Amino acid sequence: MKITKKIFLDLAIYMIGFGIIIGIVFPFFTRLFGVKPEIAYSPLFFAACISAGIIVGAVNIILSRFVIGSKLKILISKMRMVRDNLIKVAHGGDPGDCTPQKCHIHIDSTDEIGETAKTFNILVDTLSNSLSIERTMQDYTKMLTSQLELEKLTKNALSHILSSTNLNAGAILVQSEGELKLLDVSGIKQPEKLSNHPMVIEILKTKKGRITDVPPDVKIDGLLLEFRPKTIIIEPLIYNDVAIGVIVLTSESKYTAADALSHLSMLLQSLSLALHNAIVHDQIQRLAAIDPLTGLLNRRYGMIRFNEEYSKAVRLEGFLGIIMFDIDHFKKVNDTYGHMVGDKVLIYISKLIKPILRKGDVIMRYGGEEFCAILPGASAKDSLEMAERLRFAIQEGKVNYLDYEVKVTLSLGVSSYPENNVQNEQDLLHAADKALYTSKESGRNKSTLG
Repeated sequence: MKITKKIFLDLAIYMIGFGIIIGIVFPFFTRLFGVKPEIAYSPLFFAACISAGIIVGAVNIILSRFVIGSKLKILISKMRMVRDNLIKVAHGGDPGDCTPQKCHIHIDSTDEIGETAKTFNILVDTLSNSLSIERTMQDYTKMLTSQLELEKLTKNALSHILSSTNLNAGAILVQSEGELKLLDVSGIKQPEKLSNHPMVIEILKTKKGRITDVPPDVKIDGLLLEFRPKTIIIEPLIYNDVAIGVIVLTSESKYTAADALSHLSMLLQSLSLALHNAIVHDQIQRLAAIDPLTGLLNRRYGMIRFNEEYSKAVRLEGFLGIIMFDIDHFKKVNDTYGHMVGDKVLIYISKLIKPILRKGDVIMRYGGEEFCAILPGASAKDSLEMAERLRFAIQEGKVNYLDYEVKVTLSLGVSSYPENNVQNEQDLLHAADKALYTSKESGRNKSTLG
């Protein structure tokens, strides 16, 4: 029962009051031990007993303040440290000022005071862990939102997930164009097998993750890790209830802690959203860069690449070849068979020339029936040989339409840096275009080196 708003004051009142009561009762109690009435009931003895009761109460108060009060002062001091740290964190400060080492209370008893200290330490540990997770999530989210390129995004995300969850290996696979494509991997020797692994396919279909503990005597089929894991985690990456990918993670030790799995779940939710945004961005970029009919680069983005490759060739003192070509008598094809067949011819040529070009070459639809191939590292001789390969392939091919076989030829103009002493990439392009004009004027279906 509270008397005042101060516990120790209440305790003093109760203890002194109890001491007074004991002092009053004690003289009557002494009669049981044969103390004479004139002594037991004398005012002096009553005063001595009451004084002794008051003194005992006062000593108990002093001891309580010294023993319990000092413990409470330590608790208050630590709680203030936690409070100040939370205020600092709320204003963007470093949560490291209240680590478990700094804010823990030393436990030296097993009573209620000890239990209070133990509970407080658990609270500090939980708070420290929560702040650490929050800071990790902030850094992780900042990294995800600042990156829209799929490859860089998945590489940074996988590295962050592995480090923050103490997992040892992993891979991220994303659905693209009807296929499950591997975007990043760490610690897995033959990750290409993951795309067709039955367990991965099942999880992608069911959208339900799996955590598998691997017995030490069981071989890992298909994952081929650089170490033998004890736990394999496979989780779908879901956005708006659609599985857009899968993440495979492994651990050298059993990974079943509820808090760790909860943290992993938050990381994967953020990753799914970021992946969706990156996929949409990639699709928009592709639409902006790709000619919708032929699937080749459009003129705008093709010229950006041409500028890049020309600058690179100048800087590294290397070669750069360029081939301008268009379809001979294309207007006649449209007039004779219709524009639908003309489109088929454009698509056919685009598909035919792609595999002929080298890896690293750039091909764009320059306009209408005109195309441009950029050949990094190709000399004039190399570029002319490539032009002839393209011309011969088209000459030998045909487009089937109903009962008709539509055959077309190409006229090509070739130019190369540094053989052509040009001042900029536009001069190099103009030289190739002039050579193309020469091919058309001199009979068509030929290649001319400008």
